[in-house]
Amino acid sequence: MKIVLSAVLMLIMSADAVFAQSDSTKKIHMKYKAYWGGFVIAEISSETLLSDDIYDVSAEYTVKGIASIVGNMTNNTRTYGIRHRTGEYRPLYYESQGNFGKFKYSNKVNFNPDNLMVTNHEQELELREKTEYIPIPDAHKHGIDPMTMFLNMIINENFARDYKKQYSRRQFGGIFVTTQNFLCDETKEFEEESRSVFAGNAVGCKIDGALVAGGIRSTDPNRKRRRGREDDDQDSILWFGQVDGFHGYLPVYTEFPIGWGKVRVYLNEFAVEEVLPELQTASSK
Repeated sequence: MKIVLSAVLMLIMSADAVFAQSDSTKKIHMKYKAYWGGFVIAEISSETLLSDDIYDVSAEYTVKGIASIVGNMTNNTRTYGIRHRTGEYRPLYYESQGNFGKFKYSNKVNFNPDNLMVTNHEQELELREKTEYIPIPDAHKHGIDPMTMFLNMIINENFARDYKKQYSRRQFGGIFVTTQNFLCDETKEFEEESRSVFAGNAVGCKIDGALVAGGIRSTDPNRKRRRGREDDDQDSILWFGQVDGFHGYLPVYTEFPIGWGKVRVYLNEFAVEEVLPELQTASSK
């Protein structure tokens, strides 16, 4: 998901300029904590700058404490783009870098927001032994990035109605292309919980996906298929709820099995603040 340095700098400068001119830019901060028993085993934090015309989202997660014994996992992701004439936010740029144990990755992607075609893709991969990367054919290099897809969903004030029937979206993630499916037809009342800033009625979504192109596969002929993340996704429900200060629906809770019990992930912090436009300088008058 990487770009030529000069193109990245030009896009970032353009984004900064648009944010500076917006009168209604908001900064949204969220932090999630993942618990296994009484231990915090991972933290996920994100920050979003959101205006009527443009957005900029960054997120990172790290594995902590006892979970780091099992494997070191980190990720840093960023996307930014524009409000398209269709009414949805669409990406200009997306990057994701990190590692799952010995597997290390870095992707930077430029998009054409009109047709969501990838116009530039720079990638670095360091694979585990006895694995290989399946390159994405050029014809398949299109779709919305994962973070922008979720942004468009959570700002939808009609979330509970619009996603009650299955919603599908093509997603380009740099290493793979998938069709992501959402079915949000469950509701549940969450009581107050010291680990969470959310309490109240939430909408539950089953999320799964089908691989279209790309991915990592084993080259070991003796390796047996183990239960993968896509299997766990089908067993898990991601709950979305409304939090004071935000008109849409935020992810507030999920849980999934790991073999020795369950991991439970809570929305631990949430804040929204107005970002005032920068004052004009003498040279801009």
